[in-house]
Amino acid sequence: MSLDAHFSQLARRIEPAAIRKVMALASAPDVIAFTGGKPAPNLFPLEAIRQKTSTVLDEHGPESLQYASTDGYLPLRQWVAGRLPGDIKAENLMIISGSQQAIDLVGRVFIDPGDKVVVAAPTYTAALTTLRVYGPEFLEVECDGDGMLPESLEAALQQGVKLIYAVPNFMNPTGVDMSRERRQQLADLARQYDVPVLEDDPYGDLRFEGETPPNVYELAPERTIYAGTFSKILMPGLRLGWLTGPPVAMNKLLYAKQAGDLQAATYSQHLVYELTRDGFMDAQIAHIREYYQQQRDWMMAAIRRYFPAEAKVREPAGGLFIWVELPEHINATELIHEAINRKVAYVPGSPFFASDRGHNTLRLSFSLNDQASIEEGIRRLGGLFTEALAGSLLDEA
Repeated sequence: MSLDAHFSQLARRIEPAAIRKVMALASAPDVIAFTGGKPAPNLFPLEAIRQKTSTVLDEHGPESLQYASTDGYLPLRQWVAGRLPGDIKAENLMIISGSQQAIDLVGRVFIDPGDKVVVAAPTYTAALTTLRVYGPEFLEVECDGDGMLPESLEAALQQGVKLIYAVPNFMNPTGVDMSRERRQQLADLARQYDVPVLEDDPYGDLRFEGETPPNVYELAPERTIYAGTFSKILMPGLRLGWLTGPPVAMNKLLYAKQAGDLQAATYSQHLVYELTRDGFMDAQIAHIREYYQQQRDWMMAAIRRYFPAEAKVREPAGGLFIWVELPEHINATELIHEAINRKVAYVPGSPFFASDRGHNTLRLSFSLNDQASIEEGIRRLGGLFTEALAGSLLDEA
């Protein structure tokens, strides 16, 4: 018996993540992988977790293991609301099962098949995968080193848009930090064309240098839905994030979450709240910033040593990623197979575009490898790219 004929139209739009195959190829133990956007496991605060686990069970045992309200554990919501910039109220903030859920909830609440959704070119590939389930037409907005180009954004908005999806802080995959001026222009244009914004902020706490510009939510709170996560500052296995926005939108998003999974994990919420106490989180964030800045510096130094001059690379001021643009005639999507043969892996850039483009681009993650592996992996890639530019691919000696 085949169930294919019984699938819904929505289910027929569900596709595997575009980078899944690359991740599988890169998982071999002898491959130096610059692929996953994962936090470094050595930064997970295991001892603090052991201690706070006892605290949670001793002080809140039955409560922490029981069903709870959909909007989340109030003390944790109060902590998040108090830490975020702007006038955010705990009663208008919801704890969610990771910020990826925010994308799905917003897609479910706002998007009908055929609606136009604005995304950066390139943008977070898993956002494209999630939103595609709801059948939108993506309008790509061109970007430079300061973020979305306002003239490209306005041209898209003039076509009648249902939603803008934006990652202003250290965008995945490019690492671009949207300038203060561009954030204001995005907020102004969203207001002018009466379009809601989903501001996805998984990397805002990973700022290595420079001043922190205002979030889009601060500039246009009446139309911005703002999502954050504990995955990058604590650990992703807890599956916790937060979501806030205009009250009328939050009501619908709350009902959508309730219909989907009832609530985020009660125990995880209690554990994270205990970790926020006694100044632990400030120390944790300072530590991970210092760590990832060193990782970035090692990778950038190796890139300067080994990559051909034709490769365009921008040094990020935060986040986890470095974006590489090769000359147009070099196909990084095809080149990944030769990279795997040389025991090094990257993520081709094309899956980060809503349209079929970007085949000369790639993303490198600097979070997981030690200095020696970064050095050797970048050396291998540099040799590969140099040979590709020369028009011949030879086995390394």
